[in-house]
Order: sequence, then C-alpha cells, then structure tokens
Amino acid sequence: MNNQLKIAIVLLGLLICFCLLSFVDPILQPEEERLEYILTDDGQILIPPYPPSEQFWLGTDQNGRDIFTYLVKGGLNTLVIVFVISFIRFVFAVPLGILAYKRKGISHSIIHGFNSFFSMVPILFIAILVLNLPMVLVSDHRLLLSVVLIALLECGAIAVAVQNHVRQIYQSSYMEGAIVNGSSKLTVAKYYYWRHVRSHVIIMFFLDAAKVMLLLGQLGFLSMFLSQDWIYDESVGIVVRNTLEIWPTMLADTRQYLRSDIWIPLFPAFMIAYTIFSLQMLGEGLRKHFERKKQ
Repeated sequence: MNNQLKIAIVLLGLLICFCLLSFVDPILQPEEERLEYILTDDGQILIPPYPPSEQFWLGTDQNGRDIFTYLVKGGLNTLVIVFVISFIRFVFAVPLGILAYKRKGISHSIIHGFNSFFSMVPILFIAILVLNLPMVLVSDHRLLLSVVLIALLECGAIAVAVQNHVRQIYQSSYMEGAIVNGSSKLTVAKYYYWRHVRSHVIIMFFLDAAKVMLLLGQLGFLSMFLSQDWIYDESVGIVVRNTLEIWPTMLADTRQYLRSDIWIPLFPAFMIAYTIFSLQMLGEGLRKHFERKKQ
C-alpha cells in the first residue's frame, strides 16, 4: 500500500469519525438553545452572528445556529448524498459503457450523444437548469428527482471512459488466448473483462465523488437546494426554505459575510474542500496501488 493511499484512508477515517459525532449529543447545541441575542455584563445586547469562542467553537451563523453543530449534523447527510449520486451514475454508466465496447449500436449512440451534449456546456449551468425545471421545482419528491437528474448529467463521460477501457481489453492479446481456449462467455466476462475493469471503475468512482462534492458546493453557494419548501413571510412574501442539512447549503447567502464574519462560509467551505481533497487522494492512491499489483 503506497503512502498516498495510506494518507487518504486516514483523512477519510477522520472525516467519518467527525460525522459520527452527530450521535454524541452532549457536544451539540440543541435547536431550542439557539441564542437570538446575548446580554453582556455591561448591558450591551449582541445579536448573531457570534464569533468563535469557548461557547461557540466555530462561531454561529446569521441565525444564531452553532456552526460546529450544523457541520456535525450535516456531515452524514452530505456523504450519503455524494455517494448516492455517484452510485446512481455508475449504475447507469458502467453497463452502457460495457455494451458499447464495439463502438456501434444503440448504447454507443446514447453515451456519445450524452457526452457530446453535456461537454459543450459547463455542468454547473446544466445542474442549475435542471433544479429549476417546473416538474422538479414544485415536486413533492424534489430531493429524489434532483439526485437522479444530477447523477444522469455526467453518465456519458463515465460510460465513454468505461467503453474505452473495455475496448482496450477486447483488443489485447490475452483476449485472443481466451477465445482460442474456448472459454465460455461467462468465464470471459468474469475473469477477463470484469477482473480488469473493476479496479478502473473503483478509481473512477472516488474521483467522480470528488467532482460531485465540488458541484454540490457550487450549487449551495448559489442557494440552489436539493430539497426545499415554499413558505410565506409577511415581510418579504413567498421565500424558499432549505429542508436538507448538508454542508453546501451552509454556503447559501453567505457572500455578504466574506469580509465581515468570515467564519460563516469558511468552515463549511473547508469541510467541502477537505472531502474533495481526501476523495481525490484516495482515487489516485488506488490507481497507484492497482498499477503496482499488475506489475
């Protein structure tokens, strides 16, 4: 096991341990204890956001919510959403890529059509468009639709990568040996194709998960929510309220605090960057690990 893979495993292990703190109630701030104001000893009234202190380790947001508590509670949700999106993407992309290894037929047309179309426009713009489709915007199943549609956006790119890898195996000399030996289709698929494709798929999965985390972070900063409610506020009218606690949504409406109360966007942005870095390092570490095993 190479050093890069070891470091990645440690980083992800620390990340998971941090997320599991959500089950340790004594260190988290209950919702009912959120402070709308603080009265100091000299009679001053302080309103949120409150800076980092002994009471609030990472400070609070503009609504008085403890950022450390929010990060911990949103950690598992964030990781689950990221991996579910990547999993759905690969469930569709891998079979299509394998079926299209001869570079002809319906599967080939589908994946190259998807890949060509979505490669022309930045994926962020397409994701914003998808999340604002009427059927998604007002649906009672917005979270499910959002996750599935975001997963499908880059299916073409993953499928093309799988297709190219399978085709390399198909054209290799040891495949000729399998055919000459009279191996069955099941044996060829299991021991000649899948044996070599699975390591490539595993590497791509973690690298893709890092890309998904980046995309969700960008959407969150732009106040695009995967799950939301429409509520009426007497002062401003109908407003959108986020209903899913994940790290990217903590970046919503934080641009105004970048110069004054920097801790509000800083810590969720750090957790997003940490996750992206860890997943990228894990993918590259696995690449080196599998390449070394082949030698």
